[in-house]
Amino acid sequence: MATAQSATSATRVDRTQGKLSLALFCGGYVFAILYVVLVALSALPGLHLSATPLTAWWPWTSMVEHIFASVKWLPTVLLVLTLLLLIATYVGTIIAANHLTESSSNKMHRPTRRTLFLLLGGAVIFGLILLLQPRFFADDVFSYIFSGRMLVLYHADPFTTAPAQFSSDPYLPWVILGRNTPTIYSPLWLCIASLLVAVHGNTVMTLLLFKGVELIAHLLNCLLIWAILGKVAPSRSLVGTLLYAWNPLALIELAGSGHNEGILLSFLLLAVWLYVQAKTAHRIGTLFVLGLALSTNLIMLLLVPLYAWFAVRTERHASTRLWGLCWRILIALVPAVIIMVPFWHGASTFFAINSSIDVQHFVHSPLAMLAIPTRALFQFVAEWLHFSPFLHPLVAADLTLRASAVFIFVLIYAGLFGRVRRAPTTSTEIHYSPDSDQTVHLPGLDVLLTSWGIAILWYVLLVSGWFWPWYMLWLLWIVPLRRLDAFTITVLLLSGAALFIYTIY
Repeated sequence: MATAQSATSATRVDRTQGKLSLALFCGGYVFAILYVVLVALSALPGLHLSATPLTAWWPWTSMVEHIFASVKWLPTVLLVLTLLLLIATYVGTIIAANHLTESSSNKMHRPTRRTLFLLLGGAVIFGLILLLQPRFFADDVFSYIFSGRMLVLYHADPFTTAPAQFSSDPYLPWVILGRNTPTIYSPLWLCIASLLVAVHGNTVMTLLLFKGVELIAHLLNCLLIWAILGKVAPSRSLVGTLLYAWNPLALIELAGSGHNEGILLSFLLLAVWLYVQAKTAHRIGTLFVLGLALSTNLIMLLLVPLYAWFAVRTERHASTRLWGLCWRILIALVPAVIIMVPFWHGASTFFAINSSIDVQHFVHSPLAMLAIPTRALFQFVAEWLHFSPFLHPLVAADLTLRASAVFIFVLIYAGLFGRVRRAPTTSTEIHYSPDSDQTVHLPGLDVLLTSWGIAILWYVLLVSGWFWPWYMLWLLWIVPLRRLDAFTITVLLLSGAALFIYTIY
């Protein structure tokens, strides 16, 4: 009887595994078709995307431009429809995968490696398609390349030198937004860009190399998410990895546009992977890797203090807690300082780095939606009262809005320290075994991840004067590691909605 029941259970597991593989295959097939369509649409002139060397490399792009040149509105409509279908396919695949894993037996709660290979295989195919995109939604990758060339070829300081000073450089025509300003990128990324530029090649090969590195980083991130969830929540391994691996925003921004956030996410996920090993040496490694992430993007200034405060939450005495907080922050700062030293040239470098945190302008910023009515109100009051202030009403409106938003963010951020301080501190740790359903319980990890996510979300909404779709990648890596709740759904909705910014400018 027991043998018959075991055979029946195994048959059910096999059937569920087959349905899951079929659902992933069908979803991946639709994804591949849509990404091919997206690549073709990117060549249309009506979208006003950034030109690249690939435009001249692909002869079919000129034919597509000629066909659609007379219809101005059609490219935008087609792009909107394609993005909607991508998001719908993404949501449908997640719902199907989540349903099959939840309805299956306990043995299916730990997905097999075959499932992982399906996810990685799909990400590789989608990424390779997007590598061939002839026009990009943003031209940042050319700023990366040019910063590396300034270091390697011209021995110039990217923090104080604008690309426009090298008018004969073959890459200058592709740099648009950052042509007349020094770099705003962090030192570790400049080092990586220099290494990639040192691999000599023509413009197309160099471009594909930068984008290929980001695709590799994306695949590495998938593996790290799978490994982390395998430690702390095996039942969420499949859906969690799927949430990131096949996310349209992640694939379009990393493999399609070559943004350097892929490297940042690799450091962040590596830090979390070290933390879940639940060993002291690994916790020190977490701090060091967070320092490397800080050398890649200054957004880490929000995350490191929260992690350090989270790590000392079990200390009873204030002096011990303060000392633990300080030495942890210092360990995280050591790699950042070491990497920064060769680039440091005093006040000019400080102001160049500080300029990357723009709090003066509203460019596609969510806060800009409040800027228009606030300016109108200040203008009306000034005219109604015949008031002659020492500040122009529009300037006063912007300062008031900015100060209010920053004040609110400071209150939210301060509250997060209390949140992580109250995170659970006790739990029975169970050694992980690949052949069992036992996991390593890490008390408070979900609270820390949620606090990180809230800090970044409100920074983007209230403080950052700029907003671009790839900013959502700062949040997207947290989503797969958490349970599916209102916060997770909000981030996923924002990541999908952010892509539509490309259809309106």
